Amino acid sequence: MAQLKKGAEAIPELHFPGIAPETTEWLLSKRNIKAMGLDTPSMDYGQSKDFKTHQLLLGMNKPGFENVANLDKLPSKGIYVVALPMKVGRGSGGPLRIIATTSNL
Repeated sequence: MAQLKKGAEAIPELHFPGIAPETTEWLLSKRNIKAMGLDTPSMDYGQSKDFKTHQLLLGMNKPGFENVANLDKLPSKGIYVVALPMKVGRGSGGPLRIIATTSNL
């Protein structure tokens, strides 16, 4: 059985897309985004070491939601999102219950 790798040792084996820092900068400067959500495990690509997209987005106090399902069912704009994170002591993130609706609450 293969040894499970963790931390920095596992980074070379991560393979998934993320949001390019240039795209994040554009969204922050040209669009009035309130948050960013995507269906991958991280806002940055799998082998990122600097996590620039995280830094840019969170530096502007905009939350990022990862591993979000059914994004393809949402319209491109005009949605209202309710995101309820689990409180994790000393954590920088945590599991999230998230819903979206197109009606005003």
